[in-house]
Amino acid sequence: MTLLFKKHFQIAYLVDDVHAAMEEFSTKYAISKWQVMDMVAMQGEAASSRYLALAWTDQDTMIELIEPVESVPSIYQGWRRDSGQYARFHHLGFLVDDDEEYAAIKRQLADADCPIAIEGAAGDVLEYAYIDTTRAFGHYVELIHLKGAGKTQFFAQVPYN
Repeated sequence: MTLLFKKHFQIAYLVDDVHAAMEEFSTKYAISKWQVMDMVAMQGEAASSRYLALAWTDQDTMIELIEPVESVPSIYQGWRRDSGQYARFHHLGFLVDDDEEYAAIKRQLADADCPIAIEGAAGDVLEYAYIDTTRAFGHYVELIHLKGAGKTQFFAQVPYN
């Protein structure tokens, strides 16, 4: 039984300039309301992304724009090189309900030769894992396990379009 392809909610793109990309998405696709986070201000010089922009397109789908810091080693490094696009697809995000499901999905992907590229937590509100599914699918998969208050508060500031 597949565990992965449930609760898809996010499509993430890497961009050279998050503000220019937001303008493109607004002009061409009517996605004009964004939550923008200055990741360098929040995380310091070691941040792998300069800015993140999040927008709900409806009740179920979120767009994430990521402006990476190319000088910081990360899963974003080199991804946009020579793409010629203002936004390049990077990963799909999936919500995970509980600890057991989170562990089971990671095991299922590891058994399919898709290792964890990076994982971490934001306090006690969420855990995340980027799984390297690039050989299988050509992109990464991000698992997001919201916990406690994170279930109601983590994406509360992201505007709907």
